[in-house]
Amino acid sequence: MLKIKEILRLKCEAKLSNRKIARALNISHSVVNDYIKEFTLTNKRYEDIASLNDKEILTLFKSTRTKSSKYPVPDFAKIHIELRNPIVTLTLLHEEYVESCPNKQGYGFTWFCNRYKAYTKKINPSMHLTHKAGEKTFIDFSGKTVDIVNPKNGVITKAEIFIAVLPASGYPFVKAIASQKKRDFIDAHADMFEYFGGVTQLLVPDNLKSAVTKADNYDPDVNPDYASMARHYGSAVMPTRGYKPKDKAHVELSVKLVQRWILARLRHFTFYSIAELNKEIDRLIPLYLDKVMKHLGKSRRELFIELDQPALLPLPATRYEYKEFKLLKVSKDYHIQLEHNFYSVPYQLIGKKVEVWFGAKIVTVTYEGKTVATHPKLLHKGQYSTQHEHMASSHQKYLEWSPGKIMNWGLTIGSETAKLFKNIMASRPHPEMGFRTCLGIIREYGKYQEKGYAEEHLEIISTMAIYGHLYKVAQVRDLLKSYKPTQSDESASLIALTTHDNIRGAEYFS
Repeated sequence: MLKIKEILRLKCEAKLSNRKIARALNISHSVVNDYIKEFTLTNKRYEDIASLNDKEILTLFKSTRTKSSKYPVPDFAKIHIELRNPIVTLTLLHEEYVESCPNKQGYGFTWFCNRYKAYTKKINPSMHLTHKAGEKTFIDFSGKTVDIVNPKNGVITKAEIFIAVLPASGYPFVKAIASQKKRDFIDAHADMFEYFGGVTQLLVPDNLKSAVTKADNYDPDVNPDYASMARHYGSAVMPTRGYKPKDKAHVELSVKLVQRWILARLRHFTFYSIAELNKEIDRLIPLYLDKVMKHLGKSRRELFIELDQPALLPLPATRYEYKEFKLLKVSKDYHIQLEHNFYSVPYQLIGKKVEVWFGAKIVTVTYEGKTVATHPKLLHKGQYSTQHEHMASSHQKYLEWSPGKIMNWGLTIGSETAKLFKNIMASRPHPEMGFRTCLGIIREYGKYQEKGYAEEHLEIISTMAIYGHLYKVAQVRDLLKSYKPTQSDESASLIALTTHDNIRGAEYFS
């Protein structure tokens, strides 16, 4: 309850000083000073207003204040919006205010600045900083996640809510993403820039690991991948200071408003995909954007069109693709293995370590700062991407081989060898993945044919390999080394099978 009448009674009847009145009523002495000044401006006696209630007294004070204004009072709501334009200053606005006054007579610059400062404190004590349009984007995650139910097995995962705000207009970008990991975090930025239709000079994230590797109030270490994305868009990263909530007051307020305007309305929904959740967010966000803010008289969408949109930097020609980095060694078959797939590089780099940059679509291999190979990203495990020019001339003939040709070569030895090759290719996710193994066995068989082994001897080796599921070149090589040919094919086959290490024998069961 207001204590205006009691202040006036103690002043006019009890004749107490302003400080004594403040102590008696347990209020600030500056409040007492203000009300006494307002009462003095009315030119009325205490008896004239003693019968009025507090609301009527405040109305009287306000009308008297307006009548007693020496000059027109500036529209500080309009001034607050104007100051967000990066080229506008308080000095310029004061000059324009004086020009608009009758006879160009208005309040002085000091009064103008003090009153504007008082106005900003009344709006929101923690948000009186004036941010320039197009200068910063504040970035954070909502503390609240949304459940996503897998329709096949009912497993629930948590979707994170990414929120970015242009502080000059309060214009937000809201998107549900799978996690706070770098890939999802950076991809959300690319979507954000496209949504805004431009880029701000600075990105101001909180100190999460995807943005900052080492937090520090003065010299934080920005995540290299995040910094790379910012450079692509012509922006820079300036993380907020730890334990300084006023640094990011706009985004903190936007997080709360988004929770109330959007997430609260979705609390009874069941979502089966992140796409469904984002569709509902897109449906609800206009309610927030088009709501008129009382203290400014405009909506966030209107302020965005008026302030931020013209001040944003243009988008680059291409969208940023998130890329990861790995240092990989080139194997003897001049391929590198990346995420269970294989990519060729020039054979001269066998045994060297190469730098590999890869995103969702492209794999780029560099060596000593020079790009040596570029491949489309393979989507399924166990695939090969081999470029003809990367092969040594002796290896290029492998391209001529096909499953049919390999099977035909196996049949020149015998049906067991052909069956072995068929089993090897069937055991791989794709037949071509078994080519190298079959070619390796062909090479080993060729060596032993030069030593005088007949086709039936090699057939016995193939039988042994099939029986023991020995489908690697090294395993077949071991069989060839341990096998001793005999004169009888049948007895040789029987001897080989009964003396093989994988056969337990009848005595095992006795």
